[in-house]
Amino acid sequence: MKKIIVIAGLALTLTACASMHADRELNETIAQAEKEIAAANKVGIWVHTEKFLADAKKLQDNFDTEGANKLAKKALSEAKLAQKQAAAEAVNAKPHFPE
Repeated sequence: MKKIIVIAGLALTLTACASMHADRELNETIAQAEKEIAAANKVGIWVHTEKFLADAKKLQDNFDTEGANKLAKKALSEAKLAQKQAAAEAVNAKPHFPE
């Protein structure tokens, strides 16, 4: 009987630790995405990037850590790519006038 109680307590502790790690990772991803979105707003941001971040925050409030993390990473990726695109277009921007 004692073994069952000890095993159940250990499993509960490990689950709680894993959940705390996932929440911390999600908060870090959201913070990074917010920072990159602020930088991307200065040069031109893509249409759905901020919506993905808002949806990630809603999922976080509903305790869907996995779905929230997926959307937060997508928003982070889009913000970084928007900045890269703006930099590339600034360098290679040449007007094309059809004849």
